Amino acid sequence: MDKTPRQTHQRRTIFIKKNLQVRYMLLICLSVLCGLTIMTLELTLTFNELFDSYPVLMQPLYDAFLPILSSFFYKLAIYVLFVVLISAVLSHKMAGPIYRFEQTCKAIAKGDFSQRVHLRKGDQFIELQDEFNKMMDRIEQEVNQKKNGPEQ
Repeated sequence: MDKTPRQTHQRRTIFIKKNLQVRYMLLICLSVLCGLTIMTLELTLTFNELFDSYPVLMQPLYDAFLPILSSFFYKLAIYVLFVVLISAVLSHKMAGPIYRFEQTCKAIAKGDFSQRVHLRKGDQFIELQDEFNKMMDRIEQEVNQKKNGPEQ
């Protein structure tokens, strides 16, 4: 059983597994943009219907709406940037552990059964780490028993 204290890994790179993270970020951004597009189209259609039905009442509102529209797009751009940043952080918290698992598996495949996965606090897959390490404790124990021969 591995008794070494848990190491803390300070990652300095945001994109650890670039392909995985970029796909994840694109999926999040596209879903947000689809929602915003649907909302904008619905609002525009409703506004146009109201304008067609009540042109005299809606004209002052329509005139006031046009200058606000450019401000809306600036705010929308800031919001999308915020979504990109949040998705980068979230993808990092997933890609980092996946990378650690890959590196640990490579070391184990080379015959080092003492290797364990050590994730940072706040990373995803902590439960998987615990189960993986329990499995490796058992495997290492079995391998050592076979190397040392049957105990009497």
